[in-house]
Amino acid sequence: MFFELIKKRIREIDNKLLYAILLIIFIFISAFIIRGIEPETFDSYFTALWRIMTTVTTVGFGDISPVTTAGQLYAMTAVYIVGIGLMGVVIGYIVDSIHEYRRNKEEGKLSYKKSNHYIIINYTKRSKETIDELLIMHEDKEIV
Repeated sequence: MFFELIKKRIREIDNKLLYAILLIIFIFISAFIIRGIEPETFDSYFTALWRIMTTVTTVGFGDISPVTTAGQLYAMTAVYIVGIGLMGVVIGYIVDSIHEYRRNKEEGKLSYKKSNHYIIINYTKRSKETIDELLIMHEDKEIV
């Protein structure tokens, strides 16, 4: 019963948000794991988090790197493949969301919740003159 409720809630959450949450969890857990594998190289949790963030975002300053075979294997499998892959998915969703918002705005599909505005339908050359006159007469109004 409990797990069914969790599954239902997870299905209700938008996949984009789920991937972003998974990425954040993955980054923090990876920093904890890499610090546990190589405590000499990563002297603090913040240093390990720094290393994971520079790798996952593909900045890769190269100032701190795993030295042991276990640390390098973890970096190759988990951080490079999963971390960078998840980051790509999240960035892709962000770019897609921005594009979708702009397209909906251009097509007039966004809701407008303000008051004191005029709605012009079927824009023509004469509409431009009407809009100019309305804006001169009513500077505090908006044209939708």
